[in-house]
Amino acid sequence: MTQVGHSIVGAAFGVVCLPQNVPTKHTAIQVVAFVLLSNIPDLPFKNWSHEEYHVSHSIFVNLLLIVTAIFILAYLRKVRTRIGGWPVMLSGTIAWLSHLLLDSFYNHGKGIAIFWPFSDARLALPIPLFSSVTSLPPPITPEMMRIFLIEFVCYFPFLLLAILMRKTEVIRRTTRIIVKVATTWSG
Repeated sequence: MTQVGHSIVGAAFGVVCLPQNVPTKHTAIQVVAFVLLSNIPDLPFKNWSHEEYHVSHSIFVNLLLIVTAIFILAYLRKVRTRIGGWPVMLSGTIAWLSHLLLDSFYNHGKGIAIFWPFSDARLALPIPLFSSVTSLPPPITPEMMRIFLIEFVCYFPFLLLAILMRKTEVIRRTTRIIVKVATTWSG
């Protein structure tokens, strides 16, 4: 999958869990943070990304990184409160892990080594419409543009749904319940 689909889905999670009545600047920062979270397994670090696909797309490796990040944020209470608390951290975790599920939908034939290092089994849930980019830019090819367009058309409705949910009272009530539960849980 390209960054187009991952970014749209990450932005959708960011929009859904945004705290109410925050300045536009903070809203933009949070949505960008969610886009980044949803792309972490593909970030171009040494021994990461598609260079070490089995490592960067392992549920265990990603959960270890997520738990580490949550412990750091939990320790830094001011930061945790400023970003919106436990509901935002939970949504960030889901956005991050969505990357693994979305990559399993692509028919590149390899699947993802989701259980590495404990198993070499690969998760593949290919959807024929989705295909992988075979070369990275430059140059941008017509095939790449077709893949970007398919991802945009398939995933953009999730972002629109998130925006619509945000505008309704249902999401506000659900958010209040989640905040109450998370606040009670965190003490």
